Amino acid sequence: MSGRCTRVTVFTLLLAAALAAAPAALAQSPVPRRSPNATRAVTAPQAARRGFEIKIIEPADGAIIMGPSRISVRVKADDTARIARVTFYVDDQVVFVDTEAPYQTLYDFGSTPRRTVVKAVATHTAGYSVETSVVTRELKLSYSVEVRRVVLTVTVTGPDGMPVTGLSRENFRVFEDGTAQEILEFDVEERPLRLALVLDTSGSMRGQLTQVQLAAAGFLDVLLPEDRAMVVDFDDQVMLLQDLTGDRTALRDALMSTFARGGTAMYDAIHATLRRLAPQKERKAIVLLSDGGDTASVMDKDNTLQATRASDVLIYAIGIGGADHSVLKSISREAGGRAYFVGSADELAGVYQKIADELRHQYIMAYASTNPEYDGKWRKLQVEFRGKGDYKVRFRRGYYAVRSRPRPLDQPPVTEERPAPEEAEPDPQAEPDPESEPHPQETQPDPEAEPDPEETQPDPEAQQTEPDPEPEHHPEETPPGPDPEQQESSDNGAAAEAPPAAGTRRAVRPSPPGSPPGGS
Repeated sequence: MSGRCTRVTVFTLLLAAALAAAPAALAQSPVPRRSPNATRAVTAPQAARRGFEIKIIEPADGAIIMGPSRISVRVKADDTARIARVTFYVDDQVVFVDTEAPYQTLYDFGSTPRRTVVKAVATHTAGYSVETSVVTRELKLSYSVEVRRVVLTVTVTGPDGMPVTGLSRENFRVFEDGTAQEILEFDVEERPLRLALVLDTSGSMRGQLTQVQLAAAGFLDVLLPEDRAMVVDFDDQVMLLQDLTGDRTALRDALMSTFARGGTAMYDAIHATLRRLAPQKERKAIVLLSDGGDTASVMDKDNTLQATRASDVLIYAIGIGGADHSVLKSISREAGGRAYFVGSADELAGVYQKIADELRHQYIMAYASTNPEYDGKWRKLQVEFRGKGDYKVRFRRGYYAVRSRPRPLDQPPVTEERPAPEEAEPDPQAEPDPESEPHPQETQPDPEAEPDPEETQPDPEAQQTEPDPEPEHHPEETPPGPDPEQQESSDNGAAAEAPPAAGTRRAVRPSPPGSPPGGS
């Protein structure tokens, strides 16, 4: 009996020791988990998730990046039609949303290389997403001394609203952040113009679009042989109908091909056109026509004003009918242009003629800034008229002190060609996509906005306009991009391609312009 008890006691002790050692053994040698697919049926989302991958192609992880640079990704899916969109982030801020391959965008990384987190998120139509990211490197740079050359286009009008000619350098004083600047260049000669005609073709324009087309077509008669123009229209999308060209027939055909439909993406149209004009070195202007407030843009008023300030493009705004006066005045004022308002399309021809007269009678002046720092800060500009006369002076309100960088020669074009959208029958079984719903934006008067210079009484001895305070920076979001087939286009404004047929429209991506203002 004692021998049996001894054996039982030994067995009990060994069993207790084994149980005590089991957790440590399991911790050191974990048992692989069984795949849930082996024990239950695969759901549709799980099956679709297989093979759904995203990879950033440009920039590479650890790359040294500065200036306008491309961000591109490759998305892998069993069915590419199930890729809903790709969202691009820079330092956790949305900078672009693309819905069609190739998935890419252009982003200005600034004048000096710094550590930046670039992330891309691909979203499946089933609702889930995959993401990836890279981190760019910081690099300390030493620059040689440079002189920043700032170019201003100044318009002077008399009591009758007509341009004033015959003025000289001595009639003007220029200030940057309150410091007087020496005007080194002064030119009254007509310089080549790069002009964008931007038309609102939303559904509310039905019934008056033909008159708008004819008035805008008549405006083309002011173009000189060395000038180039382009035609952009917008409803709930932004379309490039004709790129920069001197061919008036092609431009008229593009204007007459427009049709009214959809909502109003005015802010997106301004962003896209500024981006398209950014590489041009000549004098640049936008003539914008709209009949109402924005209802379909991803951009908003604040970042549109910021983009306007960062450009060197004059903007003339024409409001027709119930257009929002405060928004159009703010945009044109920041860009050194002017806002006009008419009750009906019958008055447009006269307005276009006034704009043409101003564009042909402007003063071009340049100075070397006394502040050599490229710190990216806002520089407030002020131009005073010296002399007698009831004159109004208009000019852009300032610029951001950033270092310019030429656009790479291999930079892909920002337009794609596709036929005009057809009205499709709605699918009763399709669920609405909250991402694609337009976001109406109520426009309220800006309590901090300055009075319209056209409505204020000037000082006959020293006409001046006080710029707005330094604007805040707002992250910009961009709407979905267009079709994948990209067409080459010429940045020098030459007519490098045949004009589009009537009804052919090209989507323009309204991402922020990557060209700093003022020149350097």
